[in-house]
Amino acid sequence: MGKIWEMEKGAQHAEHSGSPVQINIDEAANLANGAGNVKPSLWTLSMFRLYGCLLIGYLCATVNGFDGSVMGGINAMTSYQEYFHMVSASSSTGIIFAIYSIGTACAVPFVGPVSDRWGRRAGMFVGAVIVIIGTVITSRAINHAMFMGGRFVLGFGVCFANVNGPVYIGSIVAGWVVYGTQNQPNGWRTPLYCQFIASGIVSLVVWFLPESPRWLVSHGRTETARNVLARYHGEGNPEHPIVKLQMAEMELQISTEGSDKKWWDYRELWKTRSHRRRLICVLSMALFGQWSGNSSTSYYLPVMLQNAGITSESRKLLLNGINAPLCFISSIMGTMFLDKAGRRPLLMFSLMFCIAFLAILTPLSKVASEHPSQGSTANASIAFIYLFGITYSFAWTPLSPMYVVECLDTNTRAKGKSLAQFFTACASAIIQYGSGPAFEHIKYYFYIIFIGWDLFELVFIYLFWPETKDRTLEELDEVFQAPNPVKRSLKAKDLQTVFNTLHVGDKESEA
Repeated sequence: MGKIWEMEKGAQHAEHSGSPVQINIDEAANLANGAGNVKPSLWTLSMFRLYGCLLIGYLCATVNGFDGSVMGGINAMTSYQEYFHMVSASSSTGIIFAIYSIGTACAVPFVGPVSDRWGRRAGMFVGAVIVIIGTVITSRAINHAMFMGGRFVLGFGVCFANVNGPVYIGSIVAGWVVYGTQNQPNGWRTPLYCQFIASGIVSLVVWFLPESPRWLVSHGRTETARNVLARYHGEGNPEHPIVKLQMAEMELQISTEGSDKKWWDYRELWKTRSHRRRLICVLSMALFGQWSGNSSTSYYLPVMLQNAGITSESRKLLLNGINAPLCFISSIMGTMFLDKAGRRPLLMFSLMFCIAFLAILTPLSKVASEHPSQGSTANASIAFIYLFGITYSFAWTPLSPMYVVECLDTNTRAKGKSLAQFFTACASAIIQYGSGPAFEHIKYYFYIIFIGWDLFELVFIYLFWPETKDRTLEELDEVFQAPNPVKRSLKAKDLQTVFNTLHVGDKESEA
């Protein structure tokens, strides 16, 4: 990684004068065939280097996963409730959860400019430092106002981390730390201190990572981008077929004069029909990823267990700890099917099962709450709470960040991801605040709202979300430019896709 840093410093001034790449139809065919004949391995040195880089980006996401699980856990701890005079389901609980998302929304205007101007590594570093500051404030809070302020700062920093570092490891750690500290005086502080872990690692090692090749190309630093791709995708060979194809597509698709060079300019996100179709997918994913019922199982799982007849604090925290690793295993299994089943089928089947499980959970929770002596009903309710979380995690946990990135082109990616983060934060704030009084007053009937909304999501995805598997980010341009992006995306990628991405047909007709 250090070698990449040296190459970047030595090459960054010499790269801005390059002329646009020119490719004819024979060259394009050779590039496509060469890349198609490569049989990649998961066990090479380049791949292990790449895994290390991805781990740091993943740690940026664990901060968000950690917060949902740790707040849901300490919300069930008597020591926390007594210290701040709280109850587990109320409007005051809702605002403590929601202030985190409000902080995220307030950070949005700053994230895109920082990422576009100084790079993705700078964005991750800024986010990690801000999260560390927020962790200090919340873990040392002596009153309600200080705790709220710390959560606002945490949310502000997480926005930088999530935009630049694209969650369940964080949830696993949080769930079991909460369970282990339940009997300690002020034991609720210990899980909050653990938010140092992921952010501390990111802030220490982020500058040893290579910069994003697409960001480098967008700033005219093509040779550095080529070196990064060769090191991580081409076993150190700049002439590797995959490296050559990726570089050709990037150089033709990515503008060095795009709106990402103007921090105030967001118009490119919606100025053409193609960009508007992309934005529909991005913003709807931002909403759907929070309103499918998952936010409730993350922040209010102990409350859901209470509604299912589980009253013991120790048992609620134990069940909260078990839920996170189950969801983590499910999300890992889901990633194995992303490129086999496709994005659309995985998401739609996940929603179908979520709807079915919520429909069963509602009457079960009612019976368990009204007849606490029926232990079998309570156990069945717990099973369906777990099944809902497992099913959601199978598709939505890996795809929520991935699909947003896939639907944005390089020139608009940082700003588009920031806008998506803003919508995510607003949606999250609404559901986090509203769930408190909803669980307090209508309890398990709250699940019916999610059933109706998930049905709407199912229809919307079928009509408007194109399939993105088996295409590079540059090759998706032809999908969104098609009259019917969904229909075009369901056709298999072929040689013509590569020609369209490299604009070979345009050049041949002009000649």
